Order: sequence, then structure tokens, then C-alpha cells
Amino acid sequence: METVAVVIPTLNEERSIGTVIDSVPVVDLLKNGLETAVYVIDGQSTDTTREIAVEKGATIILAKPGKGSAIQMAFNSITADYTIMVDGDDTYPIEMATEMVRLLHTHDVVIGSRLKGTIEPGAMTRLNVVGNVLLSLLARALFGAHISDVCTGFLGYRSDAIRRLDLAARGFEIEVDMFIECVRNGLRITEIPITYRARADQPKLSSLRDGVKIGLFLWKRRLRLDEATGLGNLKKTERFG
Repeated sequence: METVAVVIPTLNEERSIGTVIDSVPVVDLLKNGLETAVYVIDGQSTDTTREIAVEKGATIILAKPGKGSAIQMAFNSITADYTIMVDGDDTYPIEMATEMVRLLHTHDVVIGSRLKGTIEPGAMTRLNVVGNVLLSLLARALFGAHISDVCTGFLGYRSDAIRRLDLAARGFEIEVDMFIECVRNGLRITEIPITYRARADQPKLSSLRDGVKIGLFLWKRRLRLDEATGLGNLKKTERFG
């Protein structure tokens, strides 16, 4: 039986983590021959996030603060045929994990795109929508791969794809860091439209400050790759889709 790891990075998500874990389609995945384990990668929460996650049957892995640190900890310590990464704030439809895994049979990476799908009222400000569109356009211009939502927190990976990612980001730049590594390694990427929901509490990401940091991260990584290897070392992107 193949295995699926659902990886949930958290920091003070006591209002939503229980709902996210309950929404993992464990039974549906099992019907498709997939055994599922849920891992909460916690960045030093000070509320009851970890206690709730344990009650719901998740395995807790403690990480240093920072979403990027949590994801790197997960990728380095968890082994599964397929890994689904989803935020712990119940904004992403983890119930679509079965469909993600189905797509991973023919692709290395699946991206849950908010901008190709539906954004519920109150889920994202107009500034955030514009910022996400601009960052995705910048990523496409700098790295030559068509992608509609470079900052999504809902992604699926094959195990062999994860082993090829050389990640460095410690904070909210982790999603674009993963995108860059996927393109650099010529991985087969596809997108799936999703519904993005409003979260129960205030977002931890600052629209302007973190948006600028993410944009600078993209630009600096492009320059660093050019200096180290030249444009020719980026794999062809015809495999996208």
C-alpha cells in the first residue's frame, strides 16, 4: 500500500487545526489504496494547537519558528510516497487531497491555485490578490515557467521530487523557494483550481512587508543562479502542465 503524508505547518492555530485534521480525507484515500498519516509541524505555538492536534491523532514535530524552517524539518524527517502540504488555518480544501494524489501519478508536483479557482468573500483583500498576481508574474518572468499562484500554501509532491529540492528559505518565502527548485530541477508541475476560504483569525503574513521580501527573494535567487551556472542550466519548462 502506498503512503500519503499530510504536512501541516502551524503557529498558534488552535481555532482551526482540529477542523483541518478532521477534513483530511483518510477514508477516501484508503479506498484508493493509500495509507495516510497527518503531521503537524509546529513552530513553538503558545496556545493549545499541539494538544488539539494530538487529540485528533496527528503526530507532532517541533520546529524552529518560521514556516520555511517547519517545511524543511518535515521534508527532512518524513518519508512517504506522496506528501501534501497544507496550511493549518483552514483556508485550503485539504479534502481535495485524493485528487492531488491522482494527479501526482503523472506529475511530480501539484499546486492548488487560488487564482485559478474561487476566493471566498473576506478570504483575501484586494491588495493581497494584486500582490499574489504580481509575484506570480514576476516568478514566471524570472524563471520561465507558467504558474498562476506562486504563493499558495497547498501543494503536493512525489517523494522523489522532494529529495531534489535544495531549500534555503526560513520564513514565508518558502513557497517561492520550492517553486524555484522545482523549475531548476525540471520537475513536471501542474495546477488544480481550488476554493480559498476566509480564516478564523488574523493572518500572520503582512501583505506589503512580506510581499516585498518574497519579491526580493525571487530576484536574488535569479541573480545567484545566473552568477553560479548561467541561464542555460535551468531545465526546459515544456514539462509544465
